[in-house]
Amino acid sequence: MAITATDLANLPQNPDTAVAEAGKDTLLSILTALDGTTETWTLVGGQRNSPVAETANTIDASHKTSGGWATSVPGLKSWSINYSGLMIMSDDGLKVLDYAFRNDHQIKVKITYKDGSYQTGWCYVTAFNNDTAHDGVATISATLSGVGAISAITPAETTTPADPGTGD
Repeated sequence: MAITATDLANLPQNPDTAVAEAGKDTLLSILTALDGTTETWTLVGGQRNSPVAETANTIDASHKTSGGWATSVPGLKSWSINYSGLMIMSDDGLKVLDYAFRNDHQIKVKITYKDGSYQTGWCYVTAFNNDTAHDGVATISATLSGVGAISAITPAETTTPADPGTGD
């Protein structure tokens, strides 16, 4: 019996939907224009990694009656992104990162995940480095330090197509 195109299209699907996300599908973009409510996002090219780190300062809350054990509570929260990627001289996203660093200009960034969900936040570029080793590709690394909170992961925006019967 030969396998048909229909047979291939109807292969069983794994019912377990808890599948890990590939990091290659997570992308960093920068808000480069705002016209009313229309946002223009520019992808940062050459990306290799852009992990989001969220932390809280540790406050010592130890006291004499804590049984000799230190006690701590979370303090101020912060976030950062330690971007790394290839140096692509013509890339607009890298040009914005360089400009923001050199001019102490806040930028709004967006981390978009494979399913279209995303996080956004305002930040400063507090480090901008290039590595031009003689035996490898030139790379850029940058530290994006948050100003205020980064958003929680926001689900992908879904739009409902107009009902052709009603025009709604």
